[in-house]
Amino acid sequence: MHKSIERVTGMKKFKGDIEGKAFDSTTVFVETRMDDRNGNRRGHCTMDFNAGVSDVFDRLKDAALPAEFEIEWDTVTNGNNVQQIIVDIRPRKTEARPLATGNPQDAQRPAPNVRATPAA
Repeated sequence: MHKSIERVTGMKKFKGDIEGKAFDSTTVFVETRMDDRNGNRRGHCTMDFNAGVSDVFDRLKDAALPAEFEIEWDTVTNGNNVQQIIVDIRPRKTEARPLATGNPQDAQRPAPNVRATPAA
């Protein structure tokens, strides 16, 4: 497992039945850098990650979005496919600092995307 600071752009939850089968989940949408190594892509996109049950969404429902969150990740497999899942997610605690404009609204802007490298 490893932790990183990520820009979360959205979340959704689902709790209910589909054709008699119970579902309970939260999906978190994380801004992700495009793989630009071959020169055919650039910028960022948003990828969805499983974050557990709908209680995760309920715990974070009042958090402003988009915003930076501290995310604890785990890598799992079913024997064929590998995926990253969110084990824990918490709003990043930052101090609001006014920008050079002096406009108080500017102090609410999130910082640029910061990524930590996975622990070895």
